[in-house]
Amino acid sequence: MNHSGPIVRKRDLMEGWEKLGIRKGDVVFVHSSLSSFGYVEGGAKTVIESLMEVITEAGILAMPSFPAFVGGEYGIAKSEMIFDVRLSPTAMGKIPDTFWRMEKVRRSLHPTHSVAAWGKERDWLIEGHERCPCSCGRDTPFHKLCKINGRILLMGVGHSSNTTLHTVEDANGCPTRGCIPYYPKVVDYEGRIIAVETYPHLPDLPRDYDKADEICKQYGIQKEIKIGNSLCKLIEAGKLFEIFSEFVKVNPLFLINMEIYKSPPLS
Repeated sequence: MNHSGPIVRKRDLMEGWEKLGIRKGDVVFVHSSLSSFGYVEGGAKTVIESLMEVITEAGILAMPSFPAFVGGEYGIAKSEMIFDVRLSPTAMGKIPDTFWRMEKVRRSLHPTHSVAAWGKERDWLIEGHERCPCSCGRDTPFHKLCKINGRILLMGVGHSSNTTLHTVEDANGCPTRGCIPYYPKVVDYEGRIIAVETYPHLPDLPRDYDKADEICKQYGIQKEIKIGNSLCKLIEAGKLFEIFSEFVKVNPLFLINMEIYKSPPLS
Protein backbone atom coordinates (compact mmCIF):
# COMPACT_ATOMS: atom_id res chain seq x y z
CA MET A 1 0.00 0.00 0.00
CA ASN A 2 1.32 3.46 -0.90
CA HIS A 3 1.43 6.20 1.74
CA SER A 4 2.37 9.82 1.21
CA GLY A 5 5.07 11.07 3.54
CA PRO A 6 7.30 9.11 5.91
CA ILE A 7 6.32 5.88 7.64
CA VAL A 8 6.59 6.18 11.43
CA ARG A 9 6.90 3.04 13.55
CA LYS A 10 6.59 2.53 17.30
CA ARG A 11 10.36 2.27 17.71
CA ASP A 12 10.79 5.64 15.94
CA LEU A 13 8.39 7.22 18.40
CA MET A 14 9.97 5.62 21.46
CA GLU A 15 13.45 6.67 20.35
CA GLY A 16 12.14 10.20 19.81
CA TRP A 17 10.56 10.42 23.29
CA GLU A 18 13.77 9.18 24.89
CA LYS A 19 15.87 11.73 22.95
CA LEU A 20 13.51 14.46 24.18
CA GLY A 21 14.23 13.31 27.73
CA ILE A 22 10.98 11.54 28.60
CA ARG A 23 11.69 8.86 31.19
CA LYS A 24 10.00 6.20 33.29
CA GLY A 25 7.82 7.80 35.96
CA ASP A 26 7.36 11.12 34.17
CA VAL A 27 4.04 13.00 34.12
CA VAL A 28 3.29 14.03 30.53
CA PHE A 29 0.30 15.97 29.22
CA VAL A 30 -0.14 15.57 25.46
CA HIS A 31 -1.68 17.83 22.82
CA SER A 32 -1.51 16.21 19.42
CA SER A 33 -2.12 15.94 15.69
CA LEU A 34 -1.89 12.38 14.39
CA SER A 35 -1.76 13.54 10.77
CA SER A 36 1.30 15.69 11.50
CA PHE A 37 3.53 12.58 11.61
CA GLY A 38 2.74 11.33 8.13
CA TYR A 39 1.75 7.65 8.20
CA VAL A 40 1.97 5.96 11.61
CA GLU A 41 1.90 2.16 11.57
CA GLY A 42 -1.00 1.22 13.84
CA GLY A 43 -2.32 4.79 14.00
CA ALA A 44 -3.25 6.58 17.21
CA LYS A 45 -2.95 3.42 19.32
CA THR A 46 0.73 3.09 18.38
CA VAL A 47 1.45 6.70 19.41
CA ILE A 48 -0.26 6.17 22.78
CA GLU A 49 1.41 2.83 23.46
CA SER A 50 4.84 4.26 22.61
CA LEU A 51 4.42 6.82 25.39
CA MET A 52 2.95 4.31 27.83
CA GLU A 53 5.92 2.00 27.34
CA VAL A 54 8.44 4.79 27.97
CA ILE A 55 6.64 6.42 30.92
CA THR A 56 5.24 3.16 32.39
CA GLU A 57 2.46 3.10 34.98
CA ALA A 58 4.91 4.62 37.48
CA GLY A 59 4.20 7.93 35.73
CA ILE A 60 1.06 9.58 34.36
CA LEU A 61 0.03 10.04 30.75
CA ALA A 62 -2.75 12.62 30.32
CA MET A 63 -4.61 14.24 27.44
CA PRO A 64 -7.44 16.72 26.92
CA SER A 65 -10.80 15.01 26.62
CA PHE A 66 -13.05 18.01 26.00
CA PRO A 67 -16.43 17.24 24.40
CA ALA A 68 -17.52 18.48 20.99
CA PHE A 69 -20.30 21.03 20.84
CA VAL A 70 -21.34 23.92 18.60
CA GLY A 71 -20.43 27.19 20.26
CA GLY A 72 -17.47 25.78 22.18
CA GLU A 73 -17.18 26.30 25.93
CA TYR A 74 -20.11 28.72 26.17
CA GLY A 75 -22.18 26.44 23.97
CA ILE A 76 -21.68 23.60 26.44
CA ALA A 77 -22.27 25.82 29.47
CA LYS A 78 -25.50 27.34 28.14
CA SER A 79 -27.00 24.20 26.61
CA GLU A 80 -28.88 21.26 28.06
CA MET A 81 -26.13 18.96 26.85
CA ILE A 82 -24.92 16.37 29.37
CA PHE A 83 -21.31 15.19 29.17
CA ASP A 84 -21.08 11.46 29.95
CA VAL A 85 -17.52 10.45 30.88
CA ARG A 86 -18.32 6.86 29.87
CA LEU A 87 -19.67 7.65 26.39
CA SER A 88 -19.13 11.20 25.11
CA PRO A 89 -16.45 11.51 22.41
CA THR A 90 -13.83 14.22 22.55
CA ALA A 91 -13.26 16.89 19.89
CA MET A 92 -9.52 17.02 20.58
CA GLY A 93 -8.40 14.69 17.79
CA LYS A 94 -7.88 11.04 16.99
CA ILE A 95 -5.17 10.39 19.58
CA PRO A 96 -7.13 11.70 22.62
CA ASP A 97 -10.37 10.11 21.38
CA THR A 98 -8.59 6.75 21.17
CA PHE A 99 -6.82 7.28 24.51
CA TRP A 100 -9.85 7.89 26.77
CA ARG A 101 -11.47 4.66 25.55
CA MET A 102 -8.47 2.49 26.51
CA GLU A 103 -8.24 0.19 29.50
CA LYS A 104 -7.14 1.85 32.76
CA VAL A 105 -7.79 5.37 31.45
CA ARG A 106 -10.20 7.59 33.41
CA ARG A 107 -11.64 11.03 32.69
CA SER A 108 -12.16 13.93 35.08
CA LEU A 109 -15.71 15.01 35.84
CA HIS A 110 -15.68 18.35 34.11
CA PRO A 111 -18.21 19.30 31.41
CA THR A 112 -15.99 21.62 29.33
CA HIS A 113 -12.35 20.67 30.10
CA SER A 114 -12.36 16.99 31.05
CA VAL A 115 -8.89 15.42 31.29
CA ALA A 116 -8.19 11.75 30.54
CA ALA A 117 -5.36 10.11 32.50
CA TRP A 118 -3.52 6.79 32.79
CA GLY A 119 -0.94 5.61 35.33
CA LYS A 120 -0.61 4.71 38.97
CA GLU A 121 -1.49 8.23 40.18
CA ARG A 122 -4.11 9.03 37.52
CA ASP A 123 -6.86 9.43 40.14
CA TRP A 124 -4.83 12.03 42.03
CA LEU A 125 -4.47 14.09 38.87
CA ILE A 126 -8.15 14.12 37.88
CA GLU A 127 -9.92 14.02 41.25
CA GLY A 128 -11.87 17.10 42.32
CA HIS A 129 -11.93 18.72 38.88
CA GLU A 130 -15.71 19.06 39.17
CA ARG A 131 -15.23 21.23 42.27
CA CYS A 132 -13.09 23.80 40.43
CA PRO A 133 -15.10 26.83 39.25
CA CYS A 134 -12.25 27.77 36.90
CA SER A 135 -11.96 24.84 34.50
CA CYS A 136 -8.19 25.27 34.10
CA GLY A 137 -7.41 27.15 37.32
CA ARG A 138 -6.13 26.21 40.75
CA ASP A 139 -6.41 22.55 41.82
CA THR A 140 -7.38 21.39 38.32
CA PRO A 141 -5.37 18.66 36.56
CA PHE A 142 -3.60 21.40 34.56
CA HIS A 143 -2.54 23.21 37.74
CA LYS A 144 -1.44 19.96 39.42
CA LEU A 145 0.72 19.26 36.37
CA CYS A 146 2.48 22.59 36.99
CA LYS A 147 2.86 22.07 40.74
CA ILE A 148 4.81 18.84 40.24
CA ASN A 149 6.69 20.23 37.20
CA GLY A 150 5.30 17.69 34.78
CA ARG A 151 5.85 18.00 31.06
CA ILE A 152 3.68 19.26 28.22
CA LEU A 153 4.21 17.40 24.94
CA LEU A 154 3.03 19.19 21.79
CA MET A 155 2.92 16.70 18.90
CA GLY A 156 2.70 18.60 15.64
CA VAL A 157 0.73 21.45 17.23
CA GLY A 158 1.78 24.82 18.62
CA HIS A 159 1.22 26.65 21.89
CA SER A 160 -2.18 27.78 20.62
CA SER A 161 -3.21 24.25 21.69
CA ASN A 162 -1.45 24.49 25.07
CA THR A 163 -4.28 24.57 27.64
CA THR A 164 -1.81 25.19 30.47
CA LEU A 165 -1.55 28.80 29.29
CA HIS A 166 -5.22 29.12 30.29
CA THR A 167 -4.05 27.89 33.70
CA VAL A 168 -1.58 30.75 33.95
CA GLU A 169 -4.42 33.21 33.30
CA ASP A 170 -7.00 31.47 35.49
CA ALA A 171 -4.75 30.89 38.49
CA ASN A 172 -3.51 34.49 38.44
CA GLY A 173 -6.96 36.08 38.19
CA CYS A 174 -6.60 37.51 34.68
CA PRO A 175 -9.81 39.12 33.34
CA THR A 176 -10.26 36.46 30.69
CA ARG A 177 -13.28 34.63 32.14
CA GLY A 178 -16.95 35.50 32.39
CA CYS A 179 -18.47 36.64 35.69
CA ILE A 180 -21.69 34.65 35.42
CA PRO A 181 -21.67 31.05 36.70
CA TYR A 182 -23.14 28.24 34.61
CA TYR A 183 -24.08 24.76 35.79
CA PRO A 184 -23.66 22.24 32.93
CA LYS A 185 -24.08 18.57 33.82
CA VAL A 186 -21.79 15.55 33.84
CA VAL A 187 -22.64 11.85 34.14
CA ASP A 188 -20.05 10.10 36.30
CA TYR A 189 -18.83 6.49 36.14
CA GLU A 190 -21.67 5.34 38.40
CA GLY A 191 -24.29 6.97 36.17
CA ARG A 192 -25.01 9.86 38.55
CA ILE A 193 -25.74 13.30 37.12
CA ILE A 194 -23.67 16.12 38.63
CA ALA A 195 -24.14 19.86 38.02
CA VAL A 196 -20.76 21.58 37.84
CA GLU A 197 -20.35 25.29 38.55
CA THR A 198 -18.10 26.90 35.94
CA TYR A 199 -17.16 30.35 34.67
CA PRO A 200 -16.35 29.93 30.95
CA HIS A 201 -13.44 31.69 29.25
CA LEU A 202 -14.52 34.77 27.31
CA PRO A 203 -14.97 33.73 23.67
CA ASP A 204 -14.13 37.07 22.03
CA LEU A 205 -10.58 37.49 23.35
CA PRO A 206 -8.01 36.64 20.63
CA ARG A 207 -5.36 34.59 22.41
CA ASP A 208 -1.73 35.11 21.49
CA TYR A 209 -0.47 31.85 22.94
CA ASP A 210 1.95 31.15 20.09
CA LYS A 211 4.24 33.88 21.47
CA ALA A 212 5.07 31.31 24.18
CA ASP A 213 7.17 29.33 21.70
CA GLU A 214 10.04 31.79 21.48
CA ILE A 215 9.85 32.66 25.18
CA CYS A 216 10.07 28.99 26.21
CA LYS A 217 13.13 28.57 23.98
CA GLN A 218 14.77 31.70 25.42
CA TYR A 219 14.30 30.39 28.97
CA GLY A 220 15.57 26.93 28.03
CA ILE A 221 12.42 25.08 29.09
CA GLN A 222 11.46 23.65 25.68
CA LYS A 223 13.13 20.85 23.74
CA GLU A 224 12.22 19.86 20.19
CA ILE A 225 12.61 16.85 17.92
CA LYS A 226 11.17 15.91 14.55
CA ILE A 227 9.56 12.48 14.23
CA GLY A 228 8.40 11.77 10.72
CA ASN A 229 6.93 15.10 9.62
CA SER A 230 5.88 16.08 13.14
CA LEU A 231 7.75 18.72 15.11
CA CYS A 232 7.32 17.59 18.73
CA LYS A 233 7.98 19.99 21.62
CA LEU A 234 8.49 19.09 25.27
CA ILE A 235 7.95 21.90 27.78
CA GLU A 236 8.54 21.97 31.54
CA ALA A 237 5.09 22.82 32.92
CA GLY A 238 6.13 24.16 36.31
CA LYS A 239 8.69 26.55 34.88
CA LEU A 240 6.25 27.66 32.17
CA PHE A 241 3.74 28.49 34.90
CA GLU A 242 6.30 30.46 36.92
CA ILE A 243 7.65 32.42 33.95
CA PHE A 244 4.30 33.34 32.44
CA SER A 245 2.78 34.12 35.85
CA GLU A 246 5.36 36.89 36.18
CA PHE A 247 4.38 38.25 32.77
CA VAL A 248 0.63 38.32 33.53
CA LYS A 249 1.17 39.84 36.98
CA VAL A 250 2.69 42.84 35.20
CA ASN A 251 0.21 42.77 32.32
CA PRO A 252 -2.95 40.64 32.89
CA LEU A 253 -3.60 40.70 29.12
CA PHE A 254 -0.08 39.58 28.19
CA LEU A 255 -1.44 36.51 26.39
CA ILE A 256 -4.13 38.43 24.50
CA ASN A 257 -3.48 39.84 21.04
CA MET A 258 -4.55 43.42 21.72
CA GLU A 259 -3.91 44.56 18.14
CA ILE A 260 -6.61 42.22 16.90
CA TYR A 261 -8.84 42.92 19.90
CA LYS A 262 -8.69 46.69 19.38
CA SER A 263 -9.07 46.65 15.62
CA PRO A 264 -12.40 47.98 14.31
CA PRO A 265 -14.75 45.53 12.58
CA LEU A 266 -14.39 45.25 8.82
CA SER A 267 -17.02 47.18 6.90
